[in-house]
Amino acid sequence: MSPNEVNSRIKEIHDYIEDRQLKHAIDSVKELNEMQQNWTISEKIDELETNYKYMLHYLVEGKGDPEQHKIYDKLFRDIYTITDDTAESLLIRDSTSVFFERVRLMNVRTPVSVDEYRDIIIKQSDTSSFLELLDDGPEKESRKRQNAAVHENSLSDMFYTVFVSPRANPDLIKSLHSFIDDEVIPVNDKCMLISALTLNIMQRFDAAKVLFMLDVCRNPDVEIATRAITGIIPIFQIYRKRWHLYPECIDRLKLLSDDTDFSRRFMTTIIGFIQAHETEKITKRLTEEIIPEMMKLSPMIGKKIKLDEWMGESGLDEKNPEWQKILDESGLTDKLQEFSNLQLEGADVFHSTFSNLKNYPFFREMSNWFLPFDPQHSSLQKMFSNQQEGNQLIETMLGSSLMCNSDKYSLSFSIMMMPEQYRSMMINQLGAEGDEIKNMKEEELTLNPHQKEETVIKQYIQDLYRFFKLYARKSDFTDIFNLPLNYHEIEAFQSIVKQPRHMEKIALYYFEKNNFPEALSAYNMLAEMVPAKSEVWQKIGFCKQMTADIRGALDAYLHADLIEDNNTWLLNRIAHCYRVLKETDTALEYYRRLEQFRPEDLNIQLNIGHCYLELKQYDEALNYYFKVELIDNNNTRAWRSIAWCAFLSRKFDIAQRYYSRILENKPNTHDFLNAGHVELCLSNNSNAVKLYEQSLKEAGSFTTFLRMLQDDVDELQEAGVDTDILPVIVDKMLYDSDVSESK
Repeated sequence: MSPNEVNSRIKEIHDYIEDRQLKHAIDSVKELNEMQQNWTISEKIDELETNYKYMLHYLVEGKGDPEQHKIYDKLFRDIYTITDDTAESLLIRDSTSVFFERVRLMNVRTPVSVDEYRDIIIKQSDTSSFLELLDDGPEKESRKRQNAAVHENSLSDMFYTVFVSPRANPDLIKSLHSFIDDEVIPVNDKCMLISALTLNIMQRFDAAKVLFMLDVCRNPDVEIATRAITGIIPIFQIYRKRWHLYPECIDRLKLLSDDTDFSRRFMTTIIGFIQAHETEKITKRLTEEIIPEMMKLSPMIGKKIKLDEWMGESGLDEKNPEWQKILDESGLTDKLQEFSNLQLEGADVFHSTFSNLKNYPFFREMSNWFLPFDPQHSSLQKMFSNQQEGNQLIETMLGSSLMCNSDKYSLSFSIMMMPEQYRSMMINQLGAEGDEIKNMKEEELTLNPHQKEETVIKQYIQDLYRFFKLYARKSDFTDIFNLPLNYHEIEAFQSIVKQPRHMEKIALYYFEKNNFPEALSAYNMLAEMVPAKSEVWQKIGFCKQMTADIRGALDAYLHADLIEDNNTWLLNRIAHCYRVLKETDTALEYYRRLEQFRPEDLNIQLNIGHCYLELKQYDEALNYYFKVELIDNNNTRAWRSIAWCAFLSRKFDIAQRYYSRILENKPNTHDFLNAGHVELCLSNNSNAVKLYEQSLKEAGSFTTFLRMLQDDVDELQEAGVDTDILPVIVDKMLYDSDVSESK
């Protein structure tokens, strides 16, 4: 059985379990195990099935057990575990994924425990401290590089050991706690352990390790705690259907929700994940709109802006207004402002820039994607011939909140590839900007005391995004950024997200990013949690409208209108919904009510006219359309409305006059068609044919044109046209078309 087939069977068995069809699940696991004849697993399956049969027997006999619910849940947990173990033993043989490759590799090596890695790293840290005491010189630098390389290899080995580690027993959990609690172990190394453990749990469910991760969420070090929080969120998403079987995990999370630091960081992380879902859209806009616009503008800047004007004595302080005019006219100013706003919102605007810089050998090593940026990393040491330049760049890198760790490594390697003179120039330039970044950081910390933790969370989410999107073997992993936006629905998160201010924040981010189904779900939950608020019901209505539930949208808008009377935005939405639902009389009532508040609003006047038109009160409709034209005599929407209304009310001379004006101002296929209808009503059949031919030309196909013509048959009959002439006109057009083509 191929790995893909095995994975399909796993999903099938999980579906049986989730549907509470345990017999089907057990039979399917048996079939899966028959392909390998693993006697250990066979015995476990038989034992589990026997226990289940006993439970069914006692249940049918009516012999109730007060512990029955716990026994039943344990059966579900055990069948999940046996399913995963059975599949794993098959996949270890044949799967080419990174995880199972590493499992096979570890199986032929002498195992090294987490405690042993802790001892190794402590010794390497002691060596590093000793080397710092030596006199500066080539020997010291050489020994430091050598020690750094040895430590990096140990750290990488530890990462993979944890990544493929089996389900935890109490000894392993104790070792993991000892590693995290040891003050000698560098913070970066602890962060790597957390990342490896996160990937391990995503690959193989382990409640004991999840409980450990939840403990680490309260670690006093911000980087360690936030990395654990960021890891548990997708873990709880991936296994969302299992958590009711593990109340100890839900209870632990509930206990953590009382911790203000944890709740704040948890919500910051959820918002960060929601923002990360927008990265592809942002990347597309940058690569398809903003950057191409800048490239197109370059020749214009070269012609219009002289180099000496840039390099004059006044420098860049006094900018030529012509430059801004060029940017404004090109539309680039708005795009650059949008780019700046995205940066301020915390959007990942550099993904597109650095996605092409992940081909360095450094990124072939999976563990390196999770490394916090370390200026002492051996791969960076040969970067600097000038130590002062190196320190300058490192200080800038460490101070930058704009780049994640992965991108800092990418930029460093890119600088290393430059010729010496360009490298020095780049480092000096970055160094000059470093002072500005430092000042900005100090200012941000003054305004927001939680700025550091927010930056750490944002950068780690970006590191994860780059791994799951850009790592050469990314297809071997479940892409956590393709998981649904369901943070507000996950049962285990309810103790945190069901706090009204948190739910409101989540709902708002869904809403602002146009994730309307998710926003609707969140706002519905919020409406049940807090006293009636008009804004919540307005947004529920808007979400329903954007998901094509017009009746539902109307009900929500009417609910909001009861709470907040005479809100003009609401009145407009309610009127629009009634129009779409063909309840024109009621729509007209709301538009007339709206007119009292915004008498000069041309859109309202037009919509009132449209309502009268739909009610076939043509004179009333024309009065409103003429009013719009009087206020704005170049309003082509008013012209079209007047022309069509005049046509329907058999005022063909007015209709003809207005269509002639419309045809001089960028007419569309419907304009030519409608003008043709008017000529037909005036018995100007020759003119009608010419206009229909123009409409056909704009429509692009005869099928489209005929469909449009057919749609207007009722209106033509109402206007007094003998529609029997239409097939004749169509044939005439076809003959004209043949003549034209033959020429």
